[in-house]
Amino acid sequence: MKKHIGIFVATTLIAAVLLVANILIYEQPELQATKQTFIYALPTMYLFFFGFTVAILVALIITGKKSKEQIGYVFLFLTATKMGLSYLFARPILNKVVDDPTEKINFLVVFILFLAIEAYYTARLLNNK
Repeated sequence: MKKHIGIFVATTLIAAVLLVANILIYEQPELQATKQTFIYALPTMYLFFFGFTVAILVALIITGKKSKEQIGYVFLFLTATKMGLSYLFARPILNKVVDDPTEKINFLVVFILFLAIEAYYTARLLNNK
């Protein structure tokens, strides 16, 4: 696990930078009112996805030590699970009756950013055969 500490440090730094950037975007005067209508606070959403990303990376590292051939399958299964649970998490956002889709778009962008992080490190683990 020691040689994989860098993955978790980098993931934490990336998540922190993205969170700060996202918060700064919504501190703009024209977007502050929009942020007040969000169902989930930005740190809550980032913590949700960060937790999943860390759990998926840990599972992939453990799988890679036992059976490198299974890393891709584990990634697909865990990503599908994450998508299902993200849908459940996002249902209040999706059901919100507001003309402004900002929170929906923000949720999708954050989901995709963390998915990209997971896919990048999965590819690195697969290429270390």
